[in-house]
Amino acid sequence: MPLQFDQRLKRGFADYQPDIFSLDRPQAAVLVSLIMLPEPSVLLTVRAAHLNSHPGEVSFPGGMVEAVDRSLTDTALRETFEEIGFEPARFDVIGRLSTTLSKNGVLVHPIVGLAQSGEGGQASADEIAEIFTVPWSFFATQAPELRTIDRHGIEFHIPHFHYQGKHIWGLTAMILLELINLLEGTQWPTPDFASAIGPGTG
Repeated sequence: MPLQFDQRLKRGFADYQPDIFSLDRPQAAVLVSLIMLPEPSVLLTVRAAHLNSHPGEVSFPGGMVEAVDRSLTDTALRETFEEIGFEPARFDVIGRLSTTLSKNGVLVHPIVGLAQSGEGGQASADEIAEIFTVPWSFFATQAPELRTIDRHGIEFHIPHFHYQGKHIWGLTAMILLELINLLEGTQWPTPDFASAIGPGTG
């Protein structure tokens, strides 16, 4: 019998070693929010149009590390609660994906969390225009559109997904692509952000 999604997720992260690094740069954390019911899905947000950073773009809930945070996981869970009203206790934290680097030079640390239900969320009007979900089956079967750019001195293949009028691309799609490769056994190209930074990123 095929493994259930949550079992595949936990097995995939059991011995997974993402490329994690930290430097003296601004740090942020996002919660890759996976929802089990009514079907395995990815929870995403549309950022408010008035924001200075990435207005109107699709993203994971998350934000900059603050002094009150004891860990990057705390940052991701706190920001998720502030942005969409999901209590930290709702999520079973499964693991981490590789450190990413935003176009503005912020190190972004993706934390993977699993919740049983996506009901009851409330978007913060200050930051979030919309909360929506995409079935995991879409990402498991839909090939991304890959566009090549040069950023931070290395060649990036930027993935783009289009789902029911939503454009999922950039850092959010790169993070998703690593998770897709992990769970589905695909080999979509993901950027080597450590090479963009240079030596000493361990």
